[in-house]
Amino acid sequence: MCGCGFEPAKEEMAMPMIRTPWSRSWNLALWLGLTALVARAGAKMLATRERQAPTAMVDWQMALRTAQQLLPVGFQPPEYNYQTLVDDAAPHVAQLTGLQVPAGALNVRVVDQQAWVAANVRTFAQLMQPLEPVYFAQLHDDTSDWGLTARHLNGRVAGVQSGALLSWMAARVLGQYDVAFLQDSQTPGELLLVEPNIARIAREQQVDVGALRQWIVIHEVSHVFQFEGVAWLRPYLRDLMTRFMQTMADQMRHPSSGVAAVMQRAVQRGGQGNWIEWVLSPAQRQIFDEMQAVMSLIEGHSNYVMNRIGAQQIPQFGELQRRIEARRQQRPTLDNLIMHATGMHIKMAQYSTGEAFVNAIAAHGGDDLVAQLWQSAAQIPTAAELVHPDQWVRRV
Repeated sequence: MCGCGFEPAKEEMAMPMIRTPWSRSWNLALWLGLTALVARAGAKMLATRERQAPTAMVDWQMALRTAQQLLPVGFQPPEYNYQTLVDDAAPHVAQLTGLQVPAGALNVRVVDQQAWVAANVRTFAQLMQPLEPVYFAQLHDDTSDWGLTARHLNGRVAGVQSGALLSWMAARVLGQYDVAFLQDSQTPGELLLVEPNIARIAREQQVDVGALRQWIVIHEVSHVFQFEGVAWLRPYLRDLMTRFMQTMADQMRHPSSGVAAVMQRAVQRGGQGNWIEWVLSPAQRQIFDEMQAVMSLIEGHSNYVMNRIGAQQIPQFGELQRRIEARRQQRPTLDNLIMHATGMHIKMAQYSTGEAFVNAIAAHGGDDLVAQLWQSAAQIPTAAELVHPDQWVRRV
C-alpha cells in the first residue's frame, strides 16, 4: 500500500493550535520590542532633524499648513474697489476725530481666509520671538535623542493647535488693521479686509453687501487713524508687550514655582473666575489690565466712530446695525465655548465696554472731550473708569 492518497481526518485538521501563557508573553514581548525599535528609530530621526534645524516654541509653518488645510481655497478677488471706500471714509474719520495720518497709510489689501492666516502667523511669530532664547536655554541641558524629540514634537503639536485656532478665527473675522507692535513705529500697519466672510455675512443676514463693506471700512480706517495718527500709542503698546514678555520669560526660567503659584491662585479663588486670572502672576495681571484698558479704548472709540459716521453716510444704517448686533447675540454655543476656552471673549468685551465708555464721554462733553482721550497715555481710562466714566471726567 503506497502512501499516496493519504488524507488526515477532518478532526485532526480542525484541531486548534495550543497557546500557552508563555507563547502569549513571547508575542507581547516581541511586539513591545518591535515598537521600541520603531520608536527609537523615530526618535533618532527627529533628534537629528532637531539638531540641524531647531524647532521653535510654536512651529509656525506647521500652524500655517494646518490652517490652510482647514480653510477653503480658490478665492477670486471682487471687482468691487475697496480702495475707493477707504479713500471716501478717511476725510470723515479725520473730521470727527481730529487725527491725521501720513500719506500711504491708507492702502488696503483684500484677502481671503488663507491670506489672513498667513499675515497673522507672521505677526504672532514676531511677538513670540523674544521668548525663543529663554525657551532654548531651558531645554539646552537635555540634548539626548529623547529630549530633542520631545522638543520637536512640542513645537509641532503647538503648531497644529495654533493653526486650528487661527482657521477658526479666519472664518469669522471681517477686517483687521494689522500692526507689528514690536517693530519700528515708522513701519505702517496693513489694512486687511476678508472679502469671503463679508460676502457670506451679508447673505446670511440679508443685508446690503455694499453697506456692510462701507461700515466695516469705516471701523478699520478709524484704527489706521489711531495707530498712525496718535504718536504715543504704538510705543506705549510696544512697551506693554515688552514688559509682558519679560515677565513670561522670568516665569519660564522658573517653571516649577510658576506652576505652584498658578495652583495657589486657583485655590484662593475657589476655582471661580476666568482661567486667565489663575495663570497670570500679579505683575502680569497688572500689565494685562493696562492692556485691557487701552484696547477697550481703541475698540470702543472705533465703534463710536463707525456708528457716528455710518448713521450719516450709510442708507438704512439702523437696520444694518440691528441685524449685525442680533448675529453677535446669537453666537453658536460651540463658538462661545471656544471663545471662553481661549480667552477671546475678553476681546469681545472690549468692544461693548469701550463703546459704552466713549458714548458716555461724548454725551458729557461732545467730540472735543472724546478727542482728549488721545492727548497722552495719561488719558487712558482705568478699569474702574471704564465702568464709571464720570470718574474719568472728574480726573481729567
